Amino acid sequence: MNRTESYTDKTFIVADADARLRKPNNLMEFERDAAADPLPGGEQAGNFKRIAKGTKVKVDKVKVVPTGSSGAIVFGHCLSTDGTTELGWTSTRNFDGKFINETLGAIPPARNASKFGPNAAWKKGVFGGQLTLVSIVDARLEIERIALDTLDAYLDLAAAAAKDNVLVAINSGFRSFPEQKLLFEGFQKGLPGFNKAAKPGTSNHQNGIAFDIAVGGGAGNPIYDWLTKNAPARGFIRTVNREPWHWEFDPARAAAAVKKHTFKTSNVTV
Repeated sequence: MNRTESYTDKTFIVADADARLRKPNNLMEFERDAAADPLPGGEQAGNFKRIAKGTKVKVDKVKVVPTGSSGAIVFGHCLSTDGTTELGWTSTRNFDGKFINETLGAIPPARNASKFGPNAAWKKGVFGGQLTLVSIVDARLEIERIALDTLDAYLDLAAAAAKDNVLVAINSGFRSFPEQKLLFEGFQKGLPGFNKAAKPGTSNHQNGIAFDIAVGGGAGNPIYDWLTKNAPARGFIRTVNREPWHWEFDPARAAAAVKKHTFKTSNVTV
Protein backbone atom coordinates (compact mmCIF):
# COMPACT_ATOMS: atom_id res chain seq x y z
CA MET A 1 0.00 0.00 0.00
CA ASN A 2 1.29 3.46 -0.92
CA ARG A 3 0.73 5.35 2.31
CA THR A 4 2.22 8.63 1.07
CA GLU A 5 -0.39 8.73 -1.72
CA SER A 6 -3.11 6.73 -0.02
CA TYR A 7 -5.85 7.51 -2.55
CA THR A 8 -4.14 5.45 -5.27
CA ASP A 9 -5.06 2.19 -3.53
CA LYS A 10 -8.70 2.93 -2.80
CA THR A 11 -12.16 3.03 -4.30
CA PHE A 12 -14.31 6.08 -3.59
CA ILE A 13 -18.07 6.54 -3.76
CA VAL A 14 -19.58 9.71 -5.20
CA ALA A 15 -21.93 10.98 -2.47
CA ASP A 16 -23.05 14.29 -4.00
CA ALA A 17 -25.92 14.34 -6.48
CA ASP A 18 -24.29 17.37 -8.14
CA ALA A 19 -20.75 16.04 -8.62
CA ARG A 20 -19.78 18.26 -11.55
CA LEU A 21 -16.84 17.56 -13.81
CA ARG A 22 -14.16 20.21 -14.23
CA LYS A 23 -12.14 21.37 -17.19
CA PRO A 24 -8.68 19.76 -17.08
CA ASN A 25 -6.90 22.98 -18.01
CA ASN A 26 -8.91 25.10 -15.53
CA LEU A 27 -10.32 23.14 -12.63
CA MET A 28 -12.33 26.11 -11.40
CA GLU A 29 -14.52 25.87 -14.52
CA PHE A 30 -17.14 23.21 -15.21
CA GLU A 31 -17.49 20.87 -18.18
CA ARG A 32 -20.79 21.07 -20.08
CA ASP A 33 -22.57 18.61 -22.35
CA ALA A 34 -22.21 19.27 -26.06
CA ALA A 35 -24.86 18.44 -28.66
CA ALA A 36 -22.59 15.72 -30.07
CA ASP A 37 -22.14 14.01 -26.69
CA PRO A 38 -24.13 10.90 -25.73
CA LEU A 39 -26.43 12.57 -23.22
CA PRO A 40 -27.62 10.85 -20.05
CA GLY A 41 -31.36 10.56 -19.57
CA GLY A 42 -33.00 13.91 -18.81
CA GLU A 43 -29.92 15.92 -19.80
CA GLN A 44 -29.52 18.28 -22.72
CA ALA A 45 -26.72 20.17 -24.42
CA GLY A 46 -25.35 22.93 -22.22
CA ASN A 47 -26.02 21.18 -18.92
CA PHE A 48 -23.19 20.50 -16.50
CA LYS A 49 -21.46 17.16 -16.89
CA ARG A 50 -21.64 15.10 -13.70
CA ILE A 51 -20.62 11.81 -12.20
CA ALA A 52 -23.80 10.14 -10.96
CA LYS A 53 -24.34 9.83 -7.23
CA GLY A 54 -23.41 6.35 -6.01
CA THR A 55 -20.79 5.79 -8.71
CA LYS A 56 -17.66 3.99 -7.50
CA VAL A 57 -14.45 5.50 -8.83
CA LYS A 58 -10.70 5.19 -8.70
CA VAL A 59 -8.49 8.29 -8.46
CA ASP A 60 -5.15 8.08 -10.25
CA LYS A 61 -3.93 11.66 -9.69
CA VAL A 62 -4.84 14.78 -7.76
CA LYS A 63 -4.34 18.52 -8.01
CA VAL A 64 -4.61 21.02 -5.18
CA VAL A 65 -5.97 24.48 -6.02
CA PRO A 66 -5.56 27.16 -3.32
CA THR A 67 -8.70 29.17 -2.54
CA GLY A 68 -7.21 31.94 -0.43
CA SER A 69 -5.87 32.08 3.14
CA SER A 70 -5.14 28.45 4.09
CA GLY A 71 -8.02 27.00 2.09
CA ALA A 72 -7.73 24.68 -0.88
CA ILE A 73 -9.77 22.32 -3.01
CA VAL A 74 -8.40 18.89 -3.84
CA PHE A 75 -9.49 17.70 -7.26
CA GLY A 76 -9.29 14.06 -8.28
CA HIS A 77 -8.95 12.56 -11.75
CA CYS A 78 -11.54 9.78 -11.76
CA LEU A 79 -11.56 6.45 -13.57
CA SER A 80 -13.95 3.54 -13.54
CA THR A 81 -13.06 1.00 -10.87
CA ASP A 82 -11.40 -1.26 -13.43
CA GLY A 83 -9.33 1.68 -14.66
CA THR A 84 -10.46 1.39 -18.28
CA THR A 85 -12.79 4.40 -18.54
CA GLU A 86 -11.84 8.00 -17.88
CA LEU A 87 -14.61 9.89 -16.07
CA GLY A 88 -12.82 13.20 -15.57
CA TRP A 89 -11.85 15.67 -12.86
CA THR A 90 -14.11 16.51 -9.92
CA SER A 91 -13.76 17.90 -6.42
CA THR A 92 -12.94 15.23 -3.85
CA ARG A 93 -15.47 16.97 -1.59
CA ASN A 94 -18.05 15.13 -3.70
CA PHE A 95 -16.84 11.78 -2.33
CA ASP A 96 -18.08 9.94 0.72
CA GLY A 97 -15.61 11.00 3.43
CA LYS A 98 -14.55 14.08 1.43
CA PHE A 99 -10.94 12.81 1.19
CA ILE A 100 -10.29 13.48 4.89
CA ASN A 101 -7.07 11.71 5.99
CA GLU A 102 -6.01 10.98 2.41
CA THR A 103 -2.32 11.59 1.83
CA LEU A 104 -1.28 13.50 -1.28
CA GLY A 105 2.44 12.85 -1.56
CA ALA A 106 5.80 13.12 0.19
CA ILE A 107 7.67 16.42 0.41
CA PRO A 108 11.43 15.87 0.81
CA PRO A 109 13.60 18.75 1.99
CA ALA A 110 15.38 20.79 -0.64
CA ARG A 111 19.11 20.43 -1.08
CA ASN A 112 20.95 22.86 1.22
CA ALA A 113 17.64 23.71 2.89
CA SER A 114 17.65 26.46 5.50
CA LYS A 115 17.12 25.74 9.18
CA PHE A 116 14.19 28.13 8.90
CA GLY A 117 12.81 26.40 5.80
CA PRO A 118 9.55 24.45 5.34
CA ASN A 119 11.02 21.05 6.37
CA ALA A 120 13.28 22.20 9.22
CA ALA A 121 12.72 20.47 12.57
CA TRP A 122 13.26 22.20 15.89
CA LYS A 123 13.26 20.84 19.43
CA LYS A 124 13.66 22.83 22.64
CA GLY A 125 15.01 25.81 20.73
CA VAL A 126 17.61 23.83 18.79
CA PHE A 127 17.58 23.08 15.06
CA GLY A 128 17.33 19.30 14.62
CA GLY A 129 17.73 18.71 10.91
CA GLN A 130 15.41 18.33 7.96
CA LEU A 131 12.30 16.12 7.81
CA THR A 132 10.53 14.50 4.91
CA LEU A 133 6.90 15.56 5.23
CA VAL A 134 3.65 14.19 3.80
CA SER A 135 0.68 16.29 2.69
CA ILE A 136 -2.65 15.18 4.16
CA VAL A 137 -6.26 16.43 4.02
CA ASP A 138 -7.35 17.61 7.46
CA ALA A 139 -10.72 17.75 9.22
CA ARG A 140 -11.48 21.16 7.67
CA LEU A 141 -10.55 19.94 4.16
CA GLU A 142 -7.38 22.01 4.30
CA ILE A 143 -3.89 20.65 3.59
CA GLU A 144 -1.62 19.87 6.52
CA ARG A 145 1.79 18.21 6.67
CA ILE A 146 2.94 15.48 9.00
CA ALA A 147 6.38 13.94 9.42
CA LEU A 148 6.94 10.81 7.36
CA ASP A 149 8.31 9.08 10.46
CA THR A 150 4.90 9.40 12.15
CA LEU A 151 2.75 8.64 9.11
CA ASP A 152 2.17 4.93 9.69
CA ALA A 153 1.30 5.45 13.35
CA TYR A 154 -1.16 8.24 12.61
CA LEU A 155 -2.88 6.40 9.75
CA ASP A 156 -3.14 3.26 11.91
CA LEU A 157 -4.71 5.35 14.68
CA ALA A 158 -7.24 6.86 12.27
CA ALA A 159 -8.03 3.46 10.75
CA ALA A 160 -8.62 1.90 14.18
CA ALA A 161 -10.98 4.73 15.06
CA ALA A 162 -12.85 4.35 11.77
CA LYS A 163 -13.54 0.70 12.60
CA ASP A 164 -15.35 2.01 15.68
CA ASN A 165 -17.21 4.61 13.58
CA VAL A 166 -15.13 7.43 15.05
CA LEU A 167 -13.48 10.05 12.84
CA VAL A 168 -9.98 10.89 14.01
CA ALA A 169 -8.61 13.71 11.86
CA ILE A 170 -6.23 16.58 12.47
CA ASN A 171 -6.52 20.36 12.39
CA SER A 172 -2.76 20.88 12.60
CA GLY A 173 0.36 18.78 12.21
CA PHE A 174 3.92 19.86 11.45
CA ARG A 175 4.71 23.57 11.53
CA SER A 176 7.69 25.35 10.07
CA PHE A 177 9.62 27.98 12.05
CA PRO A 178 7.91 30.89 10.22
CA GLU A 179 4.48 29.32 10.76
CA GLN A 180 5.10 28.92 14.49
CA LYS A 181 6.50 32.46 14.67
CA LEU A 182 3.33 33.83 13.07
CA LEU A 183 1.11 32.01 15.60
CA PHE A 184 3.27 33.07 18.54
CA GLU A 185 3.39 36.72 17.54
CA GLY A 186 -0.34 36.79 16.86
CA PHE A 187 -0.99 35.38 20.34
CA GLN A 188 1.45 37.82 21.95
CA LYS A 189 -0.29 40.74 20.28
CA GLY A 190 -3.74 39.47 21.22
CA LEU A 191 -4.90 39.39 17.63
CA PRO A 192 -8.36 37.89 16.90
CA GLY A 193 -8.27 34.19 16.08
CA PHE A 194 -4.86 33.53 17.64
CA ASN A 195 -4.72 31.08 20.53
CA LYS A 196 -1.92 30.35 22.97
CA ALA A 197 1.19 29.27 21.05
CA ALA A 198 4.70 28.26 22.04
CA LYS A 199 7.73 30.36 21.20
CA PRO A 200 9.09 29.46 17.73
CA GLY A 201 11.66 26.69 17.96
CA THR A 202 10.09 25.15 21.07
CA SER A 203 6.76 23.73 19.91
CA ASN A 204 6.55 19.97 19.40
CA HIS A 205 4.61 20.76 16.24
CA GLN A 206 8.04 21.74 14.90
CA ASN A 207 9.74 18.41 15.55
CA GLY A 208 6.98 16.39 13.94
CA ILE A 209 5.47 14.56 16.91
CA ALA A 210 2.51 16.83 17.76
CA PHE A 211 -0.98 16.50 16.31
CA ASP A 212 -3.94 18.77 16.99
CA ILE A 213 -6.85 16.38 16.59
CA ALA A 214 -10.33 17.68 15.78
CA VAL A 215 -12.23 17.04 19.00
CA GLY A 216 -15.30 18.95 20.16
CA GLY A 217 -14.20 19.12 23.79
CA GLY A 218 -12.89 16.91 26.56
CA ALA A 219 -14.51 14.08 28.48
CA GLY A 220 -17.90 13.24 27.02
CA ASN A 221 -16.89 14.02 23.45
CA PRO A 222 -16.94 10.71 21.51
CA ILE A 223 -13.67 11.37 19.67
CA TYR A 224 -11.85 12.48 22.81
CA ASP A 225 -13.19 9.54 24.81
CA TRP A 226 -12.07 7.12 22.09
CA LEU A 227 -8.59 8.63 22.14
CA THR A 228 -8.27 8.33 25.92
CA LYS A 229 -9.06 4.62 25.68
CA ASN A 230 -7.13 3.73 22.54
CA ALA A 231 -4.45 6.25 21.60
CA PRO A 232 -1.78 5.38 24.22
CA ALA A 233 -1.63 1.74 23.11
CA ARG A 234 -0.80 3.09 19.63
CA GLY A 235 1.94 5.42 20.84
CA PHE A 236 -0.02 8.66 21.30
CA ILE A 237 -0.33 10.57 24.57
CA ARG A 238 -1.96 13.81 25.70
CA THR A 239 0.71 16.25 26.94
CA VAL A 240 -0.60 19.84 27.17
CA ASN A 241 -2.87 21.03 29.97
CA ARG A 242 -6.19 22.60 28.89
CA GLU A 243 -5.69 21.39 25.30
CA PRO A 244 -7.69 18.18 24.84
CA TRP A 245 -6.94 18.33 21.12
CA HIS A 246 -3.14 18.19 21.51
CA TRP A 247 -1.70 14.68 21.28
CA GLU A 248 1.87 13.60 20.64
CA PHE A 249 3.37 10.51 19.08
CA ASP A 250 5.80 9.49 21.81
CA PRO A 251 5.81 5.69 22.15
CA ALA A 252 8.00 5.63 25.27
CA ARG A 253 5.85 8.02 27.27
CA ALA A 254 2.68 6.46 25.91
CA ALA A 255 3.84 2.99 27.03
CA ALA A 256 4.58 4.38 30.51
CA ALA A 257 1.11 5.90 30.61
CA VAL A 258 -0.48 2.56 29.69
CA LYS A 259 1.31 0.93 32.63
CA LYS A 260 -0.14 3.62 34.89
CA HIS A 261 -3.62 3.13 33.39
CA THR A 262 -3.74 6.69 32.09
CA PHE A 263 -3.66 8.48 28.74
CA LYS A 264 -1.79 11.65 29.67
CA THR A 265 1.33 13.08 31.24
CA SER A 266 1.26 14.14 34.88
CA ASN A 267 1.08 17.87 34.09
CA VAL A 268 -2.31 17.45 32.40
CA THR A 269 -5.06 18.08 34.92
CA VAL A 270 -7.76 19.64 32.73
